[in-house]
Amino acid sequence: MKTYNPNEFIAALKQHTNNRPIPPCPYCGGAEFTTTDSLASILIGKETNGIALGPFIPAGMVICQKCGHIEFFALGALGLVTNEDGNKNGEQK
Repeated sequence: MKTYNPNEFIAALKQHTNNRPIPPCPYCGGAEFTTTDSLASILIGKETNGIALGPFIPAGMVICQKCGHIEFFALGALGLVTNEDGNKNGEQK
C-alpha cells in the first residue's frame, strides 16, 4: 500500500458520492467535518474472545467537529488500495 494521503481520500470520496455534501451528523446534527492525516486499520476476524492482529480493512475517516462521531470509508472501495501486483482492489490484469 502506498502512503495514505487525506486529500486523495476526500477527492475519491467526493467522486464516489457524486459530489454530494456530507449529510448532517446523525448524532448531533453538526454540519462541519474534518479528517485525519492517518488512516484507520479496522481489524477483522472470527474470534470473539480477544483482539489479535490479523486481516484488516484500511479506512479513511470523516469526523464531526461538534461531537466527534466518526464515519469510516473503506479505502479499497474508493480505489485507493493497491495490492502487491499493482492492481487496485484486487482486480486482475
